[in-house]
Amino acid sequence: MQFDRRALLMSLAAATAMLALPKRAGATFQPERFAAARKDDRGNFSAALFTLDGDVQTVELPGRGHDIALKPDGDEWVAFARRPGRFGVAISVAGRPPVWFASKPNRHFFGHGVYSADGKLLYAAENDYERAAGMIGVRDATDGYKQIGEFPAHGMEPHDIALLADGRTMVIANGGIETHPDRGSDELNLPDMQPSLVYVDVATGELLEEQRLAPELHQLSIRHLAIAAGDTAVFGCQYRGPEQDAPALIGFHRRGETPVVVEAPGATQAGLRNYIGSVAADRAGGIVAASAPKGGLVTYWDVARRRYLGACGVSDGCGLAPTHRSASFLLTSGEGWLVTAEAGGAMSRQASAFQWDNHAILVR
Repeated sequence: MQFDRRALLMSLAAATAMLALPKRAGATFQPERFAAARKDDRGNFSAALFTLDGDVQTVELPGRGHDIALKPDGDEWVAFARRPGRFGVAISVAGRPPVWFASKPNRHFFGHGVYSADGKLLYAAENDYERAAGMIGVRDATDGYKQIGEFPAHGMEPHDIALLADGRTMVIANGGIETHPDRGSDELNLPDMQPSLVYVDVATGELLEEQRLAPELHQLSIRHLAIAAGDTAVFGCQYRGPEQDAPALIGFHRRGETPVVVEAPGATQAGLRNYIGSVAADRAGGIVAASAPKGGLVTYWDVARRRYLGACGVSDGCGLAPTHRSASFLLTSGEGWLVTAEAGGAMSRQASAFQWDNHAILVR
């Protein structure tokens, strides 16, 4: 794969200047810990806290998991069911018994969630499928993850959610696709779907800002988020229009500005196969990785300059997490690979005994 090395070096310099993160004491001597959902060769589902040397902690799941939410202090993590699943489980790093919770009746999870800045609340992206309305459920993380409230997502299919640096503003990627658990994987409104990127005050549920793409892109479903340097929301899309269209799939937005959606060059854009499965920012927030598992590609993007940097090949590679090093990521594959990769092109692969699901996170 080709990389724009000059742009990469400039991106690293800019990211270092914008966001210098302190290292934990002793971090150099401790293996990085990640968390992700997965399936073994017997079809059993689980979620795991792991290093590249093996599992640290696991929990069996009653069905397929999706994404992981991490408590801000790093001492607890939650695995969510994949749509249209209804279960979630909170796992203590210290080894306390897992805490299971479920969606309300007539709701299911979309597989993503985020903790409040103080770690006392858990927000979950949910589908009120009888009303075809997106909701954000609010749970008390200090009291058994009981649901204590909810507020509207101000759009249909709130797939991914994240908080900005102020801890009060939530970004919601509303995919815009209507589904119902009784209809399986059917997508019920493709001719008139309306995806959106919205910002909501979590204290009040008030809609602060709504962004929609150009009308001709109304079938470009906004799905996954990474919050990069400068509170830039980087979003990955999945196109539900004609396959031959091959529109740009990676977008950048800061509040008050117009979203910018950027193409990859040449054949790489077609090679993404209209599907971005995950996005993640590196430790400094200046470079974002975006996976295209259908195309077997992971692409890298310069946040400050809104430009493509390069790509690497990972068969069915979807899960992404930053490592402790700038411009470095863990990549996970549905075919069993764990890959550490630098945005400049260096890669190291190792086989595992699991088929990894769509997402991964760095725990510590």
